[in-house]
Amino acid sequence: MTITLHHCLDADEHAQRLEGWQQESSQIEAGVFSGEIVDVSSREVRLFRESANLGLSQRMHFPESQWHLVTPIRWSSGTLYGADTVTVLPRCEQFWSVAPSNYDLLVVSIDRSRHEWLGRNDHRLRRLEVSSTLLHQVRGQWQLMTDYLRTRPAHEPMSGALQQSLMRQLEDSIELLLGSGALLGAPDASNYRTRRYIVDRCHALTRSSPDDPPSLMALCHQLKISRRTLQYSFQTEVGQSPVTYLRALRLNAVRRSLFQNPAQALADAAAAQGFFHQSYFCREYRRLFQELPSTTRARALEAAESVGRRVDDRCLVHDQVCRQLTGRR
Repeated sequence: MTITLHHCLDADEHAQRLEGWQQESSQIEAGVFSGEIVDVSSREVRLFRESANLGLSQRMHFPESQWHLVTPIRWSSGTLYGADTVTVLPRCEQFWSVAPSNYDLLVVSIDRSRHEWLGRNDHRLRRLEVSSTLLHQVRGQWQLMTDYLRTRPAHEPMSGALQQSLMRQLEDSIELLLGSGALLGAPDASNYRTRRYIVDRCHALTRSSPDDPPSLMALCHQLKISRRTLQYSFQTEVGQSPVTYLRALRLNAVRRSLFQNPAQALADAAAAQGFFHQSYFCREYRRLFQELPSTTRARALEAAESVGRRVDDRCLVHDQVCRQLTGRR
């Protein structure tokens, strides 16, 4: 049994903490980000609880060897995950979602060789039909388990008997849930897929030419849709206008670039994502992340220098040990 706890103050770092899930998270609401992950796993099953204070756009590729079931503790948006539902994630190359502010999700993963009936229409998002009483019972158990692990003193060792008890409770609750469930298709499926397709294509077209992002009129022309349809699709699926949402994704791309290469000039990082007016770029960056891009860059430089110092220290110790061993000979 493996238990890991993470608290992150950056959306992209938050995404990287979930081992095995290839994720990219972009902060789309203004504020100082704070996210938590409680991750419990064994060879057979995995339960993690993910929460954050701000809205995120998330693109992910799940581990393909498992089924992934999602049930929200708190999810204010009416799309994707219903309040009293269990959603089975699809098998796909890349899945994207928009998480509302103050979301709190429970996700269970089980091996695909178990409950093979979950593979029906597995290229689509599906829901598990289960009684609300049973769902509340199981979800409450998972919430109590993750609450206990989150608040438990980290320095206290966990006995083998307690670990076995927790895993047995988790496995029994999963079997109880799946033993009485049946799969349903997502409601409003055709409209839902159309709206998501429009938002996804706009994102892809913007990413394909980051230094010269297409205008809204160009996106409408490319997709052969009206401005009203474009606006409605974004408002329904992501809760924001296309201008606000796509600009936030570009600002997140600049932020990731600064962390990956803090030595670059701010103007170059901004221009690579189509921001050529520095005052506008700095104002929008600060509004979204509550800090100037120069502050982000300074923190990234400090972190890179700290890593370099640790590497130098290890190399120095290694050289000293080698000289000592050579002297003994």
